[in-house]
Amino acid sequence: MADWDRRSTQQLTKQREAAVRSQVLHAVAPFSPYWRARLKALGRTPASVAGVAALSKLPAVGERDICPDGDPAGAGALVLQAGESGFALHAQGPVLRKAMVDRLVRPGSYRAVVEADTRPTSYVFAGLGLRYPVASTRSDLDLVARTGARLWQLLGLTRGDVVVSGLAPLRTASVQALELGALGAGSPLLAPGDDVDEVAGALRLVPATVLALPSATAATTLDDLDEAGAPLAGLKTLLLVGAPYDDERAGVRDALTRIGVPDSCVILAVHVPDGHRLMWAECRESAGRTGLHTYPDLELVQMVDAETGEDAPAGDRREVVVTQLGFRGTALLRWRTGDVADAVAEDACPACARTVPRVVGLHAGALVPLLALKGGTRAVDLRGVTGALSGRPDVVDWRVVIGPGKRDRTDQVIVHVVPPDGVDSAEVAVAVARDVRAAAGLLPTQVVVAGPGELPDQGAALSRRVLSR
Repeated sequence: MADWDRRSTQQLTKQREAAVRSQVLHAVAPFSPYWRARLKALGRTPASVAGVAALSKLPAVGERDICPDGDPAGAGALVLQAGESGFALHAQGPVLRKAMVDRLVRPGSYRAVVEADTRPTSYVFAGLGLRYPVASTRSDLDLVARTGARLWQLLGLTRGDVVVSGLAPLRTASVQALELGALGAGSPLLAPGDDVDEVAGALRLVPATVLALPSATAATTLDDLDEAGAPLAGLKTLLLVGAPYDDERAGVRDALTRIGVPDSCVILAVHVPDGHRLMWAECRESAGRTGLHTYPDLELVQMVDAETGEDAPAGDRREVVVTQLGFRGTALLRWRTGDVADAVAEDACPACARTVPRVVGLHAGALVPLLALKGGTRAVDLRGVTGALSGRPDVVDWRVVIGPGKRDRTDQVIVHVVPPDGVDSAEVAVAVARDVRAAAGLLPTQVVVAGPGELPDQGAALSRRVLSR
């Protein structure tokens, strides 16, 4: 078979179907309490969704579906609860045969093999609107590390590259994926945290060729590192963690020029979608032009309507949903990441010719922005707001506008609605405010009742009917 990133469409289709079937039938359905209950409530059997086409008809879910009351303990129902019998059902043939031999002659070794595939040993925190844990088994961590070798291929890095990470020392999927990726690729990595003096010290200690920084603050951090006297001229690659916007990438390039880093230093974006564990990356040949490359045998990347979570035709910006394949800790099907993108391209990358799906025009966490409201700064899940507005019989059309107000510059969430003829406007406004609060945990700053043709249309479109000032 061809390399993981050079397979034909036919090979990828066959591989995806087998991976989805194995994940649904042998892992998620029998061992996930959440998915057992959800499939039963939907009147579906595991066999009815054990294929790419059938899975695509399954309603997408997100963090508010598993934790509707905001209690992160609800995420525990996503953890697969398997044992020895479950291991025998889904273990790969060579691993299972080795385990059975060990069971006869080395019982302790057998238990170690089983637990590597069934017992969560590591947790990271995820969540945009709330904070919940994601569990990994030993085999999950091995999978992330092995994928690190692929990540290094995409980034054009080798074992000779030395990486310094300026990410905050938090237990996040991005931190874990970068560290395990370097381990799997055989590259040295120093992770001193996000303190500028500590990062500068690490850069003086080792001949770093790669620097990883959060995309939102990378330009400022580079200036601070230069002021602290950090040696940056030897950098060959700058990793922007978190799918940078165009202005952030341009700001980083300007900062590199100001501090004297050669133009040969390549700026590449890497990103782990919320809830996921694998790090997507731009290929070195494109450096930002062709999107983030994914791993078709380890995940199924699809798109849904950002406002309803339902399938929608291409055209408008849509939300990215991910199905993890091969993971045995917290396993996710059709998971709403909160990221929006222009498309998932299935054709070969025009820059590197890899035949893996690419997420094009991604904006990380766009549907759960961090807003500075009068009551304090908080992440607002716009999917909950739009869910309370979609399909209402008392609303013909609507818009949601977020952004700073004109008076005190604090952020606002203003809902504009058009009621049908003959419906009391005041009653509609009260009902909308009540339902938005129940669905999103947020009382809108204002509900504006508008007439046909009076809805706002200015601002950056986060989705079809959600605008940002």
